[in-house]
Amino acid sequence: MANIFLRSPFYFYQNTNPVGALSIKLEIEIDTVLRYTLIKNTSADALFEISELIRDYLDIYYNNEKSQNVFVRLIWNWYNGLNGTGTSLSSGTVTHFGIDAYGYFEDGSNPTTTRGYMQSNDVIYRLADADIRIQVDRNNTTSVTYLYEGQITKSFIVTPSASFVFTDISDSEEPYDSFKDRITTDGGTYEDNVCISEFLDENETFPVDEIHIATTDGLRIVKVITIDECKFTPVKLSFINKWGALQDLWFFKKSIETLNASKEQYKRAVIDVKGSYDPLVHPKKTYNVKSSKKITINTGYVSEQYNEPMQELIQSEQVWMEIDSVVTPMTVDANSLTFKTSVNDKLVDYTIDLSYAYNAINDIR
Repeated sequence: MANIFLRSPFYFYQNTNPVGALSIKLEIEIDTVLRYTLIKNTSADALFEISELIRDYLDIYYNNEKSQNVFVRLIWNWYNGLNGTGTSLSSGTVTHFGIDAYGYFEDGSNPTTTRGYMQSNDVIYRLADADIRIQVDRNNTTSVTYLYEGQITKSFIVTPSASFVFTDISDSEEPYDSFKDRITTDGGTYEDNVCISEFLDENETFPVDEIHIATTDGLRIVKVITIDECKFTPVKLSFINKWGALQDLWFFKKSIETLNASKEQYKRAVIDVKGSYDPLVHPKKTYNVKSSKKITINTGYVSEQYNEPMQELIQSEQVWMEIDSVVTPMTVDANSLTFKTSVNDKLVDYTIDLSYAYNAINDIR
């Protein structure tokens, strides 16, 4: 069973038509429900492009790996009559997983993958004391092991599934981004003081510096770099990457938030029947006020390994931002990216502009 990349064209081809065939019927089942019936009159080869049809039924939700794929069954029949009528001469069935992945031009047509680790970068940056969440293809991964200074801190056995592709693997029991986050999420009260700050500076709740991922393509070793940021408020972006997986990306340095507003005005009469008016009433009336917020964030100095996930972030259609445990849907404003290298730029860092994917004033009706 293969993974169909739904953001790139996927072609279903049949040339095993029997003698006397005049048409072919292709039925597309998505999550066991018949959604499409395609018929083509031909006595030779038959070609269907089906990725856009399937993607219409892929609804991805934040922090729900089971929503990140659909189960696809393709059922084809050759008939000796036109328009899929007459007697079926031959038939067949193939099954796939449909995921929100895409290939590049150089990958060729109908790109697919058997990789287990569903990220492009082998270096991960994370905020000190935050969890490290990765997604793997559970049908191409056997185990994930977290290590610190050569010692195993956590190990997971990954079991295959006939229904789902992705599974979240995290080094913490819950997806906490800090010790404070863990306390407040569990209903406790966090009181910051010098003793706690000094303790947290010296101790990691979830220490890790490497992740070993056993896949059907061999062992993948991912390096983890922990950043302890004291001055700025770090921002975590989560986005659907090239492989259709939800990936986390940290931005550690300065962030700038802005608000843009639009409004309309009209001049109204405020004179009453006696020829006087209330000086506290607006002669120029403002209405239809709308506002939206934007934010600019910076990675700080990072490895060249950030080039690939930054490219995938800009190309992503679904992005979320988390600041102080608050998650919001975002839209990437950047339309271009200049790749940075240590040779050309000496120090690599990225700044990116995003818009909140909603109006600041609640106008949802």
